[in-house]
Amino acid sequence: MSGPAKRTLAFACKAMGGTVVGAPAVRAATRFVGAASDSREVKPGRLFFALAGERVDGFDFCTAAAHAGAAGLVVASGRGRPTGCSGVPVIAVADPRKALGDLAAAVRKQYGGRVVGVTGSNGKTTTKELIAAALSPAGQVLRTQGNLNTDVGLPLTVLEATGKEDFWVLEMAMRAPGEIAFLAHIAQPHVALVTNVASAHLGRLGSLDAVARAKGEIFAGLAADGIAVLPFDEPRLQPEVAGLPEARKRRFGFAGAGSPLALARNFVRIMEFIPAGVAGSLVRLSVGYQPIVVRLPLAGEHNARNAAAALAVSQALGVPLLPAAAALQGATLPPHRSHVLSLGGRTLLDDCYNANPTSMSAALRALVGSAGRFGRAFAILGDMLELGDGAAALHRAIGAEAVKLGVAGLAAVGPLGANIAEGAIAAGLLASRAVALDDPEAAARVVSAWSAPGDWILVKASRGMHLERAVAALQRKL
Repeated sequence: MSGPAKRTLAFACKAMGGTVVGAPAVRAATRFVGAASDSREVKPGRLFFALAGERVDGFDFCTAAAHAGAAGLVVASGRGRPTGCSGVPVIAVADPRKALGDLAAAVRKQYGGRVVGVTGSNGKTTTKELIAAALSPAGQVLRTQGNLNTDVGLPLTVLEATGKEDFWVLEMAMRAPGEIAFLAHIAQPHVALVTNVASAHLGRLGSLDAVARAKGEIFAGLAADGIAVLPFDEPRLQPEVAGLPEARKRRFGFAGAGSPLALARNFVRIMEFIPAGVAGSLVRLSVGYQPIVVRLPLAGEHNARNAAAALAVSQALGVPLLPAAAALQGATLPPHRSHVLSLGGRTLLDDCYNANPTSMSAALRALVGSAGRFGRAFAILGDMLELGDGAAALHRAIGAEAVKLGVAGLAAVGPLGANIAEGAIAAGLLASRAVALDDPEAAARVVSAWSAPGDWILVKASRGMHLERAVAALQRKL
């Protein structure tokens, strides 16, 4: 795939409502390719957006961006021309962050392919990667890289596009109401997917109903005749799609043969999930009367749901389902997301990129289900952040659930993680097998000593806990 499309600075100026600061003037023929908000990411020809953050001010890095070859600098009005940037056009805008979104929205309007928007409390990145894999037999796919799923990351992704792709798959994250609406306004997706509604960001949003409303903003941003994809068993999302006719909805999930949706053409139904150890899992699905078998390189029923969501998106876009399903086997994920590793006869489930109660519960079920009858299940679990006043109780509930599911031992890391150990002990796990520690590496040493060949070990916590250190320690130890 070639690099980002070339566009003129005059086009950018108009899209952002910007004005040129001093000389040199922006000539209509002056072009840029892509954009960056980090001066270290500037390559020759890129636009640099001087964003003000909590810790650093991008304006202070304009000189570095200019020396790196920036085609232009986008700064807040009233700040003037940065020093040491002679010869580089400077465009003043009311708000550089909003201007970045406005420019991306203008680029999106020129795009002739199909756009998929993906959000949800859990599994956004995994599902985005599965969708990209499923669509790949039908054409060229641009997808959000890493965690570029914010009001900065999504516009940067759009500006990196060649414009010749057949599909864009854009992940959307949020921490407050209105943020998904802003991203959906930029993306104008032809297909909008909400993977699920769960207890993430409760500390900011207050309730699951509020989470559903915030995630559901993606449906209001649908392009004309766009299609909404959602779990069939999530009633909180129903009000968010109430204004759409059934023909513009696709649903996915587990459902019994007696369900009225079981043979519905617009329902991707999971009929059977079979753990396959280090190989991942085998998933049997159906769309109406069409049976589909997916060999998924991921563990856990929650990833079967993510695969079903990807196929629902494929169906909505008219991509043949059998090639799409076959392509799922080759999906690859960024680090620390449901990665299965073999270590000294044990199997490590590295899922430490992020966590909330729902995803933690799903990972524990995947752990125990994959360990099966012949292996034991152990876990290194850390704090789940941004849960608000009920955080301690939610952590204790996870500990109790781990014991109920059959986890043989767990090491909890962090001040909130200590509640996980307390909940496990209260549920009947021996205190010697439910320990609270401050150090991820110490947790790895404890669990590796408990385990033996044939056992499974889960590592999971919120991103801020940096439990990849426990993963690295297990790799060294085992």
